[in-house]
Amino acid sequence: MGNTQTQRLFNRDFSLLVFGQIMSIFGNMILSFALPLYILDISESSALYGFVLAVPYISLILISPFGGIIADRLKKQRIMFWLDASTTVLIILYMIANGLLSAAVPLVIVKLLALNAIQGLYMPAVQASTPVLVPEEKLASANSVTQMINMLSSMAGMALAGILYERFGLFPILLVSAAAFAFTAVMDLLIRIPYKKQESSGSVVNIVKSDISISLRFVLKEKPILFKCSIIVFFLSFTLNSMLIVGVPALITLNLGYGMDLVGISSSFMMLGGLIGGITAGVLGNRLNIKKAPLLLLFSSMIIMPIGLVFLFDTPAFAAYIIITAATALTLGAMSMTQIQFFTFVQIEVPTELLGKIMSLLVILPFIANALGSSVYGVLFELFEELPWIVVFGTVAASVTVAVYAYSQFRNIAVTALKAEESDGG
Repeated sequence: MGNTQTQRLFNRDFSLLVFGQIMSIFGNMILSFALPLYILDISESSALYGFVLAVPYISLILISPFGGIIADRLKKQRIMFWLDASTTVLIILYMIANGLLSAAVPLVIVKLLALNAIQGLYMPAVQASTPVLVPEEKLASANSVTQMINMLSSMAGMALAGILYERFGLFPILLVSAAAFAFTAVMDLLIRIPYKKQESSGSVVNIVKSDISISLRFVLKEKPILFKCSIIVFFLSFTLNSMLIVGVPALITLNLGYGMDLVGISSSFMMLGGLIGGITAGVLGNRLNIKKAPLLLLFSSMIIMPIGLVFLFDTPAFAAYIIITAATALTLGAMSMTQIQFFTFVQIEVPTELLGKIMSLLVILPFIANALGSSVYGVLFELFEELPWIVVFGTVAASVTVAVYAYSQFRNIAVTALKAEESDGG
């Protein structure tokens, strides 16, 4: 691990990073949440909604590996500043284009492609900053704090996006998002993140090939358990996460007949569940052993069953809404705890000079899964619009299978880590 500036968790620079993340994630979520809902609202097609959710992942998937390389080779606070500033400019340009052009779907897709490309560069810089700003023994708590502010900012962004869109339309959302990113860019200038210049030779292409080759060799040969874990996360993202992302707004608007304001409120409670999961993970700290992760994954898979039951037994609309919201909140809570376990394990196992590249490679698989899953579930919820419980129960079966398979893999992680500790102690 890299050298840390202080033994306190909330030192000056980590506090600034957290505060900047609150504003950045809020600005990103309010926009990313509202634009696809805008398409769902004007088209009333869950298939088109799933497509609009899926396509922008392409830019994030393509850009993310380069984001990891940049995060390891350049000053991270400068990366974050220029990306936040660029996002502000892009939102303003979209506001101008939205007033001049009428092609809503292509315009939204282009905007989300650009936003996700920036996030592909931004996320590795943030993820690689945390381990060099806090001591290793506080890393789990730091990740918990980061997860909590992610959830809290997302929750506030979704709620405000749903309410603003239902009352005033899209323009105020764009305005609030631009202001949030502009404020974050100013915060980025104040952060001091330790930087160690890496040696480089040859062309940019050769540097990129070399860095990716080193990262892949580390994940596939030196620490193959990291790759196996990512495969597990891929299938859970493809099934459980994609079903919630596409299904909850579609079920609430198209099946229950409610407006976008209730979609925003429901999504905020989902994020509240994630927030509580993050707080729980922070309180438990190192006691939340990664060996227990399969139990949380199994719980996440089973708890969505009531969503299918409310449509199978023709439950009154508002009762169904409450059950859907509660079930998804519990699911996000358990998934949040599992994610903190995974990222903490990766950050401890990976050398600091490789962390940005490794993290960018590992997060690609879930993004690919979300892109594919959003498209598939958009079509499924449209095909089974009258029988949505079939889609839900199918997801339960698939995600339970993945959780059961994950048991042996996560158990191997615990055994491997224990042996490594014993070896170091000897």
